[in-house]
Amino acid sequence: MRQFDVFENPSVASRGFAPYLMMASSHLLLDLTEVVVAPLLRRTTPISGLEIEVTISETNFVLAIADLSSIDARRLRAAVANLADQEDDIRRAIERLFTGF
Repeated sequence: MRQFDVFENPSVASRGFAPYLMMASSHLLLDLTEVVVAPLLRRTTPISGLEIEVTISETNFVLAIADLSSIDARRLRAAVANLADQEDDIRRAIERLFTGF
């Protein structure tokens, strides 16, 4: 499991509007049982600098950085994609969330 890996959402309750989760936590923190994730939402219009349009399996989603949450790492199965190629945009959105800039 690596930072920016994308996993199927294990929650049946939210899978309909957020089918995937991206791991935001660093993979260098191997001791953590909980990891921070950001949902990929089923809409294609990003809001301000806090969301990023991404494509998974030829379908567009919005990565919602403002909706960060934690999850037990054991609930995440095999990665279906990785968003490391969008690392700069993701880091900018995280920075904007915490600093406002």
